[in-house]
Amino acid sequence: MNQAEFLEKLQDLLQRDEPLTPAMELRSLPEWDSLSMMAIAAFFDGQLGQTLTFPDFEAFLTVADLLDRAGVKA
Repeated sequence: MNQAEFLEKLQDLLQRDEPLTPAMELRSLPEWDSLSMMAIAAFFDGQLGQTLTFPDFEAFLTVADLLDRAGVKA
């Protein structure tokens, strides 16, 4: 999965109309809530084979942090 595909999937998971960029701060997004975190955790588990924990979500500050964790390169 490349960066554009990941950003599109993340946009779908967040149910967001506007595109995302790596520099966006997650906490500034109105869509960033506990339900979206659960959807992202399920995606990482099901599609990427990675289990995310609460401390992981506390550490995610930007969209780029999610890209890095997913191992997606620009």
